[in-house]
Amino acid sequence: MGRAARIHVIFDGRPQATVLEGAAHELFATVILARFTADTWQRLAPMAGRAPKQSPHPGRFHVIQQDTTHETHAVLMTNADVVNWLTDPEDNES
Repeated sequence: MGRAARIHVIFDGRPQATVLEGAAHELFATVILARFTADTWQRLAPMAGRAPKQSPHPGRFHVIQQDTTHETHAVLMTNADVVNWLTDPEDNES
């Protein structure tokens, strides 16, 4: 029911069998993985094939939707950067 109800889940941690049992990939429409093991990839993104080689650059992630995988880059921010971005509307304009 999670997908149909548009429930969003952020899972941060190691997906052990006791936490995410069975076909864990069925729980997520979009999976974003960074610094993952082959076991984590197989548990959360088996439909996308073999785990790709990870980039040594910080901020690189793999986004998996259905059976398609894309590598992307995330913005790395400090806690102070996030607070400034959220509270100062002029910083968001650029």
